[in-house]
Amino acid sequence: MTFFKKPNHLNKEQQINFFWIILLLLTLFTTFIAESATPSDFIVLVVCLTIAIKGRFVMDEMMGLREAIPAIRYTIYSYFILLPAFIALSVIFPELLTSITTING
Repeated sequence: MTFFKKPNHLNKEQQINFFWIILLLLTLFTTFIAESATPSDFIVLVVCLTIAIKGRFVMDEMMGLREAIPAIRYTIYSYFILLPAFIALSVIFPELLTSITTING
């Protein structure tokens, strides 16, 4: 599964530059959104989704994990799915996280 169709007419260096520019644009997009908008659950979800997409781009295009052993590939993929999900949950539901992690003595 790919998020973006790879431009096959480009050589390897041009493809890396192409995806590097996409990563920069996604970073600028999330920075602009996070800095200019008032914090809300929707903004947190947009930023976390962008983190997951950027992680997938880095793993597939920059690290070459598309051809890696599935156990390694899916372990690293899960990191970029679970980490943004945990960040979003901790921002959207801080009281729940506090109640789960508090030791009552």
